[in-house]
Amino acid sequence: MMKPLLLFLTFCGLCFGDPERIPVWPGEKAPDGQGGETPATTTLTVHQAEQPNGVAVIICPGGGYGGLVTDGEGHGIARWLNSHGITGLVLEYRLPQGKNKVPLLDAQRAIRLARSHAKDWKIDPARLGIIGFSAGGHLASTAATHFDSGDAKAKDPVDRFSSRPDFAMLIYPVITMTEPGHGGSRNNLLGPDPSKELIEEYSSEKRVTAKSPPAFLAHAKDDAVVVPKNSELFVAALKAHRVENEYLELPDGGHGLNGYKGPSWDAWQAASLKWLEKIGMLKQEVSAASKFIPSGDPQVLAGISPLNWIRNAKGIHSSVCGADFKFAFVGTKRVVLNVDTSKLGYSSPLRFPILAWTVNKGPVQTHQLAAGERELLLSDSAANPVINLYIKGLSPFEDRFTGEVPPNAVSITGFTVAAKCRLTVPATAPLWLNVGDSILSGDAAAYSGSQGRPPDDEWAASDDARASYGHLLAEHYGYRESRLAFGGYAWGGGLGHNPELAALVDQITSTKSRLTGEKLQPCPQVVLVNLGENGAPKAETVIAGLTKLRGRCSPETRIVVMVPVSGRARDEVSAAVNAYLQGTEDKQTRLVDLGAVRFETADGQHPTAAGHEAIYKAALPFFDKLLK
Repeated sequence: MMKPLLLFLTFCGLCFGDPERIPVWPGEKAPDGQGGETPATTTLTVHQAEQPNGVAVIICPGGGYGGLVTDGEGHGIARWLNSHGITGLVLEYRLPQGKNKVPLLDAQRAIRLARSHAKDWKIDPARLGIIGFSAGGHLASTAATHFDSGDAKAKDPVDRFSSRPDFAMLIYPVITMTEPGHGGSRNNLLGPDPSKELIEEYSSEKRVTAKSPPAFLAHAKDDAVVVPKNSELFVAALKAHRVENEYLELPDGGHGLNGYKGPSWDAWQAASLKWLEKIGMLKQEVSAASKFIPSGDPQVLAGISPLNWIRNAKGIHSSVCGADFKFAFVGTKRVVLNVDTSKLGYSSPLRFPILAWTVNKGPVQTHQLAAGERELLLSDSAANPVINLYIKGLSPFEDRFTGEVPPNAVSITGFTVAAKCRLTVPATAPLWLNVGDSILSGDAAAYSGSQGRPPDDEWAASDDARASYGHLLAEHYGYRESRLAFGGYAWGGGLGHNPELAALVDQITSTKSRLTGEKLQPCPQVVLVNLGENGAPKAETVIAGLTKLRGRCSPETRIVVMVPVSGRARDEVSAAVNAYLQGTEDKQTRLVDLGAVRFETADGQHPTAAGHEAIYKAALPFFDKLLK
């Protein structure tokens, strides 16, 4: 019964909510290209953007022609495309299983099918491309080198449309069936002993002509599974035939680009969008009727996370991993973030800060700032976008404290929006302040278990501020998090010229840019302090820090000092906190020791995202008693 329903949806357009999964072939059987048929299992999942701009992309997941990676290389890509107004069409193609032509037949049919439903799916049939990853990249490159203009006399109206994609994007693709290619993909597609003719036919670098569509390729230098030579061969063939192309050689990431995240993953996505603009596929409608909302606007100041942004006439600035803002931009689709990178003095481009954001609670997008950069497009298609942006990663080594505005802070000068845009701030929750070191900051949380300590230039890429157990706790109990957590920090100070805790708290409440009447404003209802991982503190340093913190908060603020989860400095931290409690009448400060907690780490010290989740769950019973 499912097949007739799906066919009905195909021929009447998408009647129900997107995404919708539809069959690519009519009936129960599909041609195998060898005179026979196989079960018609091929499907196309249509992900329509909220405000489609006419561009659509057929998405071919990888899997070595032995399976399909439909999440990270399929539906996840569709959601990313949707965030830029592009319709994503996830193709779940048939696997060869001895019939080498079936994946290509499926891709060609999907392209024709999309064009036949251009009106229903709100796409421009002249702006339909294909993207593929790994073996899916080989399929995409095959579709880009094997196509026809359609058969005007075909009985099936779908077959009357062209199968030529208007552009191709190939990400760490398998290209050749010769030696530099991927043996597993070749065996699954062509069999263990293919003829020279078959190898020639499916080596895409040998099939390029002047009529091949423009192509964008990205490949990591350290990909040992599908070596970069694949992309290089295809680019050379495109250049030889004077076909528009762009090749992005990524510095690292291996095959799969660190599991579809990190700077290299972000880099190909950003570069591919710029390339689509360059070749005229993405047509940005930039209205002359725009305006600039400065970061000193009262609504902007109301929407930033308190206590970790510095405010002055030039903008808002933060050197804290996890600092964020949340704004609703009413009356615009396009939001451009204006930044000032002139004061960033990082020794390597890989050390520059990494920003992350969501639009209307959609997929997380990330971008690493670069020297000289002034603008960052946050949204270009969603109506009235609600944008939640945070600093995802920062290098711990550079100066993040000296002066009114630290030299390596993220500096935001404002937003460029439509002239009629109105900025509003969604309702905010009570405040929870986290104070800690690289662990609470989320350093290395983007790494996998036992991946190792990040190289000095790659700490920013290893960070995931929102994975921090401190953020998870604040979110669980219904608070908005603010954070003062720095890599290498300790009770007595640390990396980045950060001073001891007492001076750090004093700086927040007494400088010109953060002048708040000697009190933390707004006052946090909960403060979590977790320090000691980077060295056992002196008792007087802990007592001074807690005394200052209590003086800057209200008497009702609950201050929770947690022994480092590794157990380091347990005795010294516990003794110092108890000494403070014995010498004061502070009834709202508590010492918490989780005891032995098993958690996954990247390098034996820094928790992965799964490790933070384990710490968070271990802490819940303690915080339930304190906060409920």
